[in-house]
Amino acid sequence: MATQSRPDLNPSPDPGEPTVAESELAGGVATRENDDVTVRPSADRDPSHIVGLVSSAEDLAAVSELLCALPAECAAALIIVQHFGSGHKRSLAEALAMRTSRPVIQATDGMVAEQDHVYVTPASAILTMTGRRIRVGPNGGGLHPPGDILFTSLAKEHGDSAVGVVLSGAGSDGAVGVQAIKRAGGIAFAQYPGSARFPGMPISAIETECVTFVLRPNEIARELSRLSREAARAAGAARPMLVIDENAAPPARRIMVSRSSIAS
Repeated sequence: MATQSRPDLNPSPDPGEPTVAESELAGGVATRENDDVTVRPSADRDPSHIVGLVSSAEDLAAVSELLCALPAECAAALIIVQHFGSGHKRSLAEALAMRTSRPVIQATDGMVAEQDHVYVTPASAILTMTGRRIRVGPNGGGLHPPGDILFTSLAKEHGDSAVGVVLSGAGSDGAVGVQAIKRAGGIAFAQYPGSARFPGMPISAIETECVTFVLRPNEIARELSRLSREAARAAGAARPMLVIDENAAPPARRIMVSRSSIAS
């Protein structure tokens, strides 16, 4: 008498079928529909760049112009440090939130920078980066230049993807930092001094000869968007894809290829 075999309630995967882990390594997510496996790119909240900006809190015009001109498709995260005057009481986050549709957040220690977000320094604080994580520390007596500290940290953590922007402000903060970014292979911007209410910081940065672009704030915004698009294209070309040939017998139907090897 023939016996009927019980269905396997936990069948092992087809040796030619990609697992979720394999699809994640391939830069995508595996889904099943009618026994067909499809791999689609996974969502990514990593910013294209982490951009450090330094300016004077007494002149919001430059930062506001940059934020207003920043195209929506720019996937960078912006970290803004400013020099606060002794009588400065207005919340920087609240002031800038009225000038952009992007989320503007006062940075707290341990916060992870996300694309399309703007993070601002609390008063009497310095910001550094550990990977994408923001570190907030005290700036006792305001003795430490916040722009130089942030830029140097970005150069150390992000190398040739580090971006620093020196906007209107008195003094020379940012000049040491743009040199660190230049040595790391990153990109430094300075506001065109003729458009700055306080041209001291942009001039000091330019005099180091480590500034890549000298532009007005709205022009800096457009250039940041271009860098973001280029980074997105480069990331897409470098990410491997899992191509599935359903007509081939396993395991030959699985092959890892690069996006750049697929003709568009």
